[in-house]
Amino acid sequence: ADPFAPAPIGIKPEWYFMFMFQTLKYLPSYILGIEGEIVGVIGFGLGGLFLLLIPFLDRSAARGEPSRLFIWLGLGIIIYMIILTWLGYTASPTR
Repeated sequence: ADPFAPAPIGIKPEWYFMFMFQTLKYLPSYILGIEGEIVGVIGFGLGGLFLLLIPFLDRSAARGEPSRLFIWLGLGIIIYMIILTWLGYTASPTR
C-alpha cells in the first residue's frame, strides 16, 4: 500500500480526530523550512502536554478562584475544536 496515496472521496476520520485533520489540511506545506505536517503534529503534542500541565500551572485555583487566562484559553480551544469539526463534516469532498 502506498502511504502517500490520497484517501478515496468521502473517507473522513472519526469525529474526535476531525479538528486535527482539518488543521493539518490548512497548514502550508513548509513553515520556516520544516514540513507543515510535522509542525502540526508537534503543535498538537505540545498542546496536549500543556492541557495536562494546567492544574500545576494554575496557582490561583488552589486558593479557590480559577485564573481567567486559563478559562479563556480553555474556551478558545473548545470553540476551535467545535468549529473545525463542524467545518470538516459540512465540507463537500473535492477532487
